[in-house]
Formats: sequence, C-alpha cells, structure tokens
Amino acid sequence: MIGTITASRLNIRAQPSQQGRKLGEYSLGTLIDITGERLGWFEVLYQGQPAFLHADYVDLVEQPSRLIGRVTANLLNVRQQPDSNSAILGTLTAGNRVELLAQLEGWLEVEFNQGNAYVAREYVDLHPREAPQQGVVDANLLHVRSQASRQASSLGQLAAGSRVVIESRLGDWFEIPFGSSRGYVAATYIRTLQEAELLSGPIAENEEEEEDSSLAPAQPADEASRLPPLQRLPISGSSQARKVATTWNRYGGLLSRLSDEKQLDVACAVAVLCVESSGKGFEESNQGRMIIRFENHKLWKFWGRQHADDFHNHFRYKTSQTWKGHQWRATQGEEWHKFHGSQRAEWEVLKFARSIDNEAALKSISMGAPQIMGFHHEQIGYPSAEAMFDAFSNDIEAQIRGFFDFFSRTMVQRLQRQDFSSFAGLYNGSGQKQKYGSWIKQHYDALKQIAPR
Repeated sequence: MIGTITASRLNIRAQPSQQGRKLGEYSLGTLIDITGERLGWFEVLYQGQPAFLHADYVDLVEQPSRLIGRVTANLLNVRQQPDSNSAILGTLTAGNRVELLAQLEGWLEVEFNQGNAYVAREYVDLHPREAPQQGVVDANLLHVRSQASRQASSLGQLAAGSRVVIESRLGDWFEIPFGSSRGYVAATYIRTLQEAELLSGPIAENEEEEEDSSLAPAQPADEASRLPPLQRLPISGSSQARKVATTWNRYGGLLSRLSDEKQLDVACAVAVLCVESSGKGFEESNQGRMIIRFENHKLWKFWGRQHADDFHNHFRYKTSQTWKGHQWRATQGEEWHKFHGSQRAEWEVLKFARSIDNEAALKSISMGAPQIMGFHHEQIGYPSAEAMFDAFSNDIEAQIRGFFDFFSRTMVQRLQRQDFSSFAGLYNGSGQKQKYGSWIKQHYDALKQIAPR
C-alpha cells in the first residue's frame, strides 16, 4: 500500500505507540510505502528498519493512477511479471516517467508499450499527479527534447504562440504530450495560459477551426439528448443479461453517441454502469432519490482529521482496508449501525454528515449510476461537490455525461483493449480490481451475446 502524510509533521516511531521512541519525521504530502498495520498504526521501513506511523494522519492512495513515477536507476529492466527472473520486455532510463496501474509487494505494475508490465519499486520515485495546465510557447522556436536535458535529442520544434498541455514539471523542464508520446520543453520559455492572457488578453481560438465548427450542421436538441436507443433488447435470460438489456433500453441512445466520441465499444460503458449501480441512477423504493454510497474514510479526510474526537464519536472504519467496517451513530451513547446495502440508511448518514459539514459530506459520497465520488467534481466540470450533487440528483443525463467526462485517456485505452481488471484498478481502486474487472467482463459478454450483430 502507498500512503500520503496528511499532518504538517508526523513522528516516525520505533514502536506502534505514542510512547515509542521517535526516529524522525515525515512532512506533509510525503508518499510512503506501507508494509503492515497494527492497531491503528501503519508499519513502514525507515532507514532500512521497521518503524510506525499513526494511521489517522496517513491517507491511503486507493487509485495508483493518481501518482506518477520517475525512474531513478541509470537503467531499469521492465519485466513481464513481478519477478526478477521474469522475461525482460525492455528498459527505462533515469528520469523516464512511468504510468502506475497498481502496486504489489516490491513491484509496480506500469504501462509499457500499450500493455502492462512490472518494474522494481525501489528504483522509482513516486509523486502526486498534478492537474494538467495549458501553456503557450514564448520563444521564436522551441525544441521538444526526448529527456529533460539540453543534451537530449530533439523530437521536433514548436513555434511562438503554440499551445501545449503541461502534464508535470521536472526541475526546469515541463513534460508535455508530443505526437504519440511525451517530450520536454524548457520551462523558462513557456507561459501558462493564465499568464499569457494577463499580458495580452484572452487568446483567440484558431480562426480556421472556428470557421469549420460554424459550418458544421447543428444536431437537433432532441436527438442530442435522447436517452433510449432506436432498437430495444428483450429482457430475459441470466441476471447479467437482464441487467444489461434493461440498462441498454434505458440509456442506449445516449451511451452510443458518447461512446462513439471516445471511440469505445458501447458494451463497455453499459457493463461498467451495470457493475457500479445495476444501471440505475435513482432508487424508486427510496422516494426516487439518487443512488449514493457514503464513505466514512473520505469524510475523515475532508472533515474528520480536523475534528478527530467528533469524528470518532460518530463514524468508524477499518484503517487497513478503508472500504470495510463502515459504521455510524447519531449520538455517542447509542449502538453502532452498519449502513451499506440500504439506500435509506445511506441517505440517513448523509443527512447527518451534511448537518456537520455540507461540502465535506458531499465530497464523501459516490453518486448516481456511475458512482463517481463527489471530490472528483472539478474533473467533470462542477465548481463544487454540491453543484455536482444538485445536477446528478435532478438528471440522469448529467450522470451519464459525467460518467464519460470522468474517463481518463488511460481508462479509455484499457476499455478499448477490454483489459477490464486494469480499468477497474483505475476506476475503482487497485484493492479490488480483479473482482470488479471480472464483473465488468461478465456483463460485457452478456450484452455481446444478446445484442444484434
């Protein structure tokens, strides 16, 4: 497991106790490898020796795709399996970026040549993935290098005013997408879009692109938003077949159009929705309210850490497997209650949490048919978790469009290859990716069997 330090300074102790001998400190945001867990303490290796950190001040990184890796070895073997005797698929050099899919003991599962491969964990530094920014070239002609070095080979050149997407920073260099791969440009010759607009006003879009888009025939509003498909499927057979047919009959029209935009097989989208929520955005037996799932460990992150005593009076979960052991109670003296599995109970917990901190509570739920967490609101275009909640609560189309907006490029690639387990590791978290991947495949196969050829 990988964790992030959430305290400004967190003591590293020799024993899992507040009285344990202090060995050192980690600062806010430090990424650490967790080797075990003991009664509210995480075990780590510190200077080669076992050490302990208080679990309340460490957030588990449930989705490795939120991290990027940088190779630290001069030459690092990329292997077919997480085994030092496994076949070597290729090599990486110092400074190379790796896209994480999952962490195993001593190994990282990474993207390599459009597939999955493994590298030794000890030779990769991990960093939080930053939100991409747009930039503008501020030089007459700027080289794009293969590495973050002026001595590296040039992949091509960018003219003044060219726009780039800044994915990360490595010292004095920005990493950008370039062609079918990535390259590096000197940061001193790139202005962020905000900086460029402050200097010269808003930057106009390419005139030719504007002209082309104005000539494109407008799609009728009722066609663009129509949910059902033109051809419905019979609802019969196995539970998976019935579920995918029902989901297709509800939303197949919109799902097909949005899947085409992503160059996805629509059966992938149907299968994921079926696994996430049985293809439903709202629960009729719960007054027609949106389907949600309240996550105690997320409330800890967004509110509880600053109000630890109050949090522990009302909420608890298993720190070593944060998706388990969720219970709550309204008052300190009453018994603890489980709530997952009942939408009425989920909404009762949400109502209580919103009375404490509205935005933190809404960040802590997964919402609607795609079950996207509220803290992802910016990624799908909402200014706050409350704005996302309001939109998803009122409109199934907002849920489905948010579903596709949430797909990263890597998620799309995984679905295009029908690599459902790797997709689930990105969408659901690596802890249960095999289980979720298997379920997605079952529903995908079920739709393929009953859909018209």
